[in-house]
Amino acid sequence: LGICLEVGHIQRGTPQRRTVVRLVGKFRFWLVEAPQLHENGFALGRCEAFFDEALPIAELAGAVAVAGAAAAAEEDVGAAGEEPPEPRATAPQVAMVAMALLEAQLTHVGHGGRRIFGERFGDVPSAPAAGQPTTSAVLERLSFFLLGSMLTEAHERRQWLGSTDTRARLEHCRARLEAAGRRPVLNLPGASSWMQGQSAFSSFALLVAIIAIFVAKALGFFDSGGGGIRRGAFREHEGNMQEAMAFGQLLR
Repeated sequence: LGICLEVGHIQRGTPQRRTVVRLVGKFRFWLVEAPQLHENGFALGRCEAFFDEALPIAELAGAVAVAGAAAAAEEDVGAAGEEPPEPRATAPQVAMVAMALLEAQLTHVGHGGRRIFGERFGDVPSAPAAGQPTTSAVLERLSFFLLGSMLTEAHERRQWLGSTDTRARLEHCRARLEAAGRRPVLNLPGASSWMQGQSAFSSFALLVAIIAIFVAKALGFFDSGGGGIRRGAFREHEGNMQEAMAFGQLLR
């Protein structure tokens, strides 16, 4: 499994800043013939591009078609005296919910996080408009944008990269974002650090340790020439103590 990439933009670096190259995914491919070493020193194989399966027209027609189908089903079922079934959300509707959840994640990370997200993933694509038709290709690109924007395990990412079911990929991304709630799941620098995998108790213990260090420093325990609180040290470091307590309030 591989992805054909196209160079979209190059930002030349400076001695203080590295060069940034933005790549755009064009299509996925399977390796169908084992690569052979070329006479010029590189491996050459045969690959075959593949894309998602086209979604049914009913899925792409938007919420209007779903509402009409639901009304017709309600009439049929009402004549039989049964409860009408819950209408199934279309793929565009699933995409709309997922994009709204993504926007909530971006709101939580603030302006700085949104700027870093934009530098890494580019502009956030627009969700399909309610009641407006769309195409399978648009939803396919949207599903991959959602998948790439979230922190995902390697085996899970490979599974969905190899899938040809756009709707299932969209539903997976929506479920991940719904389950996360306010917990950050965006694939931003540092998101895969060890702190993301810590339990609530471990995070609380780390917070207590940080506050204890600040308090100890404010009381002069780390000052040279003294192993404890010297005479008048509390008054001397009273301002530092207040700053330490204020810092602890910010971390709550």
